[in-house]
Amino acid sequence: MITESLKTNFCIALILFYLAGFSQTKSPITRVDPPFWWNNLNNKELQLMLYGQNLSSYSVQLDNSKIKLSQVERVENPNYLFVYINLQSFTGTSFRILLNNKSNTYAYTYALKTVKKEVDHISQSDFIYLAMPDRFANGDTSNDIIAGLLEDKCQRDTLHSRHGGDLEGIIKHLDYIQDLGATALWLNPTLINNQPTYSYHGYAITDHYQTDPRFGSNEDYKRLGTALKERNMKLIMDVVPNHIGDKHWMFLDMPQKDFVNQWPVYTPTNYRANTHYDPYASKTEKKLMVDGWFDKHMPDVNQRSKHIATYLMQSYLWWINYAGIDGFRIDTYSYNDIAFMNNCMAYIKKEYPHFWSTGEVWERGVLSNAYFTQNNAYAKAPKSNLSSAIDFNLYWAINDALLDTPTWDKGIAKLYHTLGQDGMYAQPHLNMTFLDNHDVNRFYSVIGNNIKKYKMGIGLLLTMRGVPSIYYGTELLTKNPQLPRTNDGEIRMDFTGGWPKDSINKFTKTGRTNEENEALEYLKKLAHWRKTNEAITQGKTLHFAPAEGVYVYFRYTENKCVMVMLNRSDKSQKIDFSRFNEITRNFNKGHNVINNTDIDLMLPHTTSPDTIEIVELYK
Repeated sequence: MITESLKTNFCIALILFYLAGFSQTKSPITRVDPPFWWNNLNNKELQLMLYGQNLSSYSVQLDNSKIKLSQVERVENPNYLFVYINLQSFTGTSFRILLNNKSNTYAYTYALKTVKKEVDHISQSDFIYLAMPDRFANGDTSNDIIAGLLEDKCQRDTLHSRHGGDLEGIIKHLDYIQDLGATALWLNPTLINNQPTYSYHGYAITDHYQTDPRFGSNEDYKRLGTALKERNMKLIMDVVPNHIGDKHWMFLDMPQKDFVNQWPVYTPTNYRANTHYDPYASKTEKKLMVDGWFDKHMPDVNQRSKHIATYLMQSYLWWINYAGIDGFRIDTYSYNDIAFMNNCMAYIKKEYPHFWSTGEVWERGVLSNAYFTQNNAYAKAPKSNLSSAIDFNLYWAINDALLDTPTWDKGIAKLYHTLGQDGMYAQPHLNMTFLDNHDVNRFYSVIGNNIKKYKMGIGLLLTMRGVPSIYYGTELLTKNPQLPRTNDGEIRMDFTGGWPKDSINKFTKTGRTNEENEALEYLKKLAHWRKTNEAITQGKTLHFAPAEGVYVYFRYTENKCVMVMLNRSDKSQKIDFSRFNEITRNFNKGHNVINNTDIDLMLPHTTSPDTIEIVELYK
């Protein structure tokens, strides 16, 4: 008689014998992307990119009948296999990929997780803080230099070098960011840039699934997302679909020649976004715009390749699920293949229908921004799933309003005319607005270090339609060392106090000058007030043509109304509120939220030169 013990031992022996057949040799797989996936997504199709020495010589099977192996594709490079799987209704936590060739067999266990889908929607109720990770704060000096990476120096006295800022430094200063009134955090790219030089900025990615170890780990990035969620704050990821760094591991061993857009010799883009919508544009110049390389060390990715397009799309969804990303800032949007970008955001929205994205289109003219956004008013625009644009045209209009003497068509008239073209957008209130960022001169330098103009700019930013963003240090009147800048590093200076050996700490009130504290408190007051006023966070806009150097606009809902008066003339101006009767007729008084004074709407009002007044109306 066979005892139960013998039966058990026999079954174990059979299992071990079976497994030994798939583990007797060293795995030929050195990498699988995505590294793991999720079992509860609406997208059931999964592309696995398997990489290893001569991997194409293996046949592929799955060990689970509930999962369908749709296709296995081999490409020019024998080190790659692209395996297409339909997860169907599978809810398990793993499955095995069985590899076999004439001499060896191997089993690879692939993990599946369950995602909670906790994405929060970005809206005009948000206020975004932009920080460059390398330049904001160094919370962990042990990762300043990582052995084996190509750039092995950390030199704070060199503008183009690494300075040591990291994710830990950001996490340690979330109190400061939240106290300013920010509700969302946008970081310049945190994925690894293993380039020999000039790698700190993050826009030359060399691995789509690895956080730069000089910033921290993937787990640190996820910890940041969790910390923000605990504060009811949101995380915006800076994604770079158009190009990669020339030390990207896939570029060094390309799956196929058309992994990147190839030219006989190095050919840069012509930087002409208007070729997308210009009815007279040459096809040659449009191809140059989209397929030309952004930089000699930034190869242009071929997004028309099925394998590469899917690889990118899955990597973005992976980060949303993994770290709880709430929105995308999409770099150099107009340089991408627009059909790919549409498909990419459609893929994301299949999981997260209201996911917010904003595209960088650094071009003059409202059409140049609106053309790429969803449901815009341009009849011949391609299908788009891009929520909004980074509003460069409003940025230029604000600068013009603060710098130029008001005339019929200049100064504040630029604001009036720019907003007057919002009909080109389906959702102008979702555009990301700004006074400066990591690519343009510091706002305080542009306006001539003028505190009055600073306050006007902040007032405009926080009351106009759109999702406002502030660049780190702008709250403290950070300036360029010189204007115009001669190096991008001059507008990406370290936040003083973010490094252990800094003698001054501007994260604290005592470390700041009186003028810096005045600027910070002004922004902070408006940012926190903004959160509480539905006319700003949910409202529509009504504006009136500038007169006598004064521009007046209203933000309103059925229940609330805010009036903003910007006086850019060189003298005081009397305002007769009867001119605005169509919106003010239901109100008698107003409260100035900046200086806490009241005004009577039944009487003429005098506004001082070079000031902004933000007034809540009430009966």
